[in-house]
Amino acid sequence: MLHRTRTRTRNQQSSFPELVGQSAHEAKSILYTYVQGLTPVLMKPNQPMTMDYRPDRVRIITDPSGRVVLRTPMIG
Repeated sequence: MLHRTRTRTRNQQSSFPELVGQSAHEAKSILYTYVQGLTPVLMKPNQPMTMDYRPDRVRIITDPSGRVVLRTPMIG
């Protein structure tokens, strides 16, 4: 279950496996609502992305249509 809090600390989760298989937009909304300071970003497989680490970003990798979460969203 996703931590239902509006603040994130070092002890809270950094990946969100419970979102795999859900609607991509629903997953983005859940992360935005429950984890303050986190920017969810929807991305399709093989879409170019930067390799920098950002503790305020979570990438949500979707299916090619952009509708379903394929991989575990992780902070970075």
